[in-house]
Amino acid sequence: MTVLPPDTRHVDYDVIPIIVADGCLYHCGFCRVKTGQDFAPRAPKEVIQQIKNLKRFYGEDLHNYNAIFLGQHDALSAGQELLELAAEKAYDQFGFEHSYLKGASLFLFGSVDSILRSEERLFESLNHLPFSTFINVGLESNDPKTLEALQKPISVEKVREAFTRILAINKRYERIEVTTNFVFGKDLPPDHLPSLLELTQDRLNLSSIKGAVYLSPLMDEGMRDRVSKRELLRRFLRFKTQSRLPVFIYLIQRL
Repeated sequence: MTVLPPDTRHVDYDVIPIIVADGCLYHCGFCRVKTGQDFAPRAPKEVIQQIKNLKRFYGEDLHNYNAIFLGQHDALSAGQELLELAAEKAYDQFGFEHSYLKGASLFLFGSVDSILRSEERLFESLNHLPFSTFINVGLESNDPKTLEALQKPISVEKVREAFTRILAINKRYERIEVTTNFVFGKDLPPDHLPSLLELTQDRLNLSSIKGAVYLSPLMDEGMRDRVSKRELLRRFLRFKTQSRLPVFIYLIQRL
């Protein structure tokens, strides 16, 4: 297990992790959390055994939990059946109905391709689970030169198509929120931030409290001094005031 989705801030990063798939679709050049593995879903029986083992491990302390994270980097690509199985078994085995905490939350990562390939019935299924579901998708940039610099093997057209679908999912499904990640830094191509505003401001008629945008700083050696960090913060605050979606900084949380 490597990193937690930024949406786990809603539960103070206090989640029970269940791995439903390993690896990644892209292996982006800029990524600091690569596994080196190609994407592969785990067998249903292995997922069920994980849940049983976790139930024994947490024991009586399960009453203090009400959230799960389905890992690792693109659980959405694992498909409807495996996601349903993991979520329903976990809810039952962990006794979330009797948790000391109100409500249950489900967190997972998605990707540009998985958000585009997933059929509507998958989201309908997630919407009917006994969870509030948060799916975090790494779009990284709306600028082709930035995507090239990041060595992310997707087109800007796909990024825009994925963002459009994310807006539609957030509007249609009451119990699902899809959020997005974009990179943030001082040495990125000049069109990166303006292109993000085109997505988060110009493509929305009204402001929305749903569908948070997370900006992930690329903390290279040049960004470690205080002056650079202050400038980065100023850029962030300027962007936040202009966006019609909620905006946060995403500092990677590891398990």
